[in-house]
Amino acid sequence: MTDRRLPPLRRFTLTRISPERREDERRDSPRFPISANVRFLRAAADGPEVIDGDVMEASLTGMRVVLDQPVRRNEQLLVEVSSDFHGGFNVTAQIMWVEATPEGCFIAGCEFCTMLSLKQRAQLQRLSEMALAECS
Repeated sequence: MTDRRLPPLRRFTLTRISPERREDERRDSPRFPISANVRFLRAAADGPEVIDGDVMEASLTGMRVVLDQPVRRNEQLLVEVSSDFHGGFNVTAQIMWVEATPEGCFIAGCEFCTMLSLKQRAQLQRLSEMALAECS
């Protein structure tokens, strides 16, 4: 059997929302703003159920989203992150927490079930740069 070593992962420097790290922060990867649409696909007996929303912020390991329908804690869903002009990517994620808002929306935190590929990381970087440009 041949010993094939994988090339080292390129590091992406992603800008955080705030430079200081909170004491209660449990994340290994910093969060950053994202300007993207999100679509969760849930398997159902009569075909996939689609839940639309927007990404509020993300990291290399997960994201916080606002959705128009509820999701369940610990549920695993296929996630499509996209932008009209900057493409997107798909990943499977597990819902870690959900909160209802007074406006009738749902804010959820989800963790990616797999490590993002280099292509997905690059796409996340582009989406983050686009969000930062919109904020300036």
